[in-house]
Amino acid sequence: MLLCIAMYPRRRWFGLALLSSLSLAAVLGGAGCGGAPTRLVTVKTGTGDGPIQLEVKNLTDVPINNLYLAKTESVPEQLEADSPEGQNVWGADLLTGAIVTGTRVPVPVPGPGRWDARAVDRDGRYQHVAGLKLESGGRYILELNEGGWRVR
Repeated sequence: MLLCIAMYPRRRWFGLALLSSLSLAAVLGGAGCGGAPTRLVTVKTGTGDGPIQLEVKNLTDVPINNLYLAKTESVPEQLEADSPEGQNVWGADLLTGAIVTGTRVPVPVPGPGRWDARAVDRDGRYQHVAGLKLESGGRYILELNEGGWRVR
């Protein structure tokens, strides 16, 4: 409908102004929703040789209690993490203790490839970060932010 309004020559300025205003409102309105997104920072690109150095940095408001890694290709679209299949795919918790807000901890990575990460907080909320490309000899920081939380 907005495109139809913008197509009339006499009202073109009105349609463009309306479309621009709606676009700006959508951008500004969505900018503060839920906080910053979780992201992978590449500190050093992989060389193809050597260990993978991965640290997980907690930039959320709560401690991260559990962290799991699984090969991306082994994580089906619809997977219940607490099911026997989910537990088999995600494996054991990689943390020896909670990652306190504002701190980061090293996490072992079994080998190069594409990995999915699953972080769980004290309230059972989780973040599923898919397709992390981790290369041998690389150094990475997975920054967990408030914008990535999901509730079951």
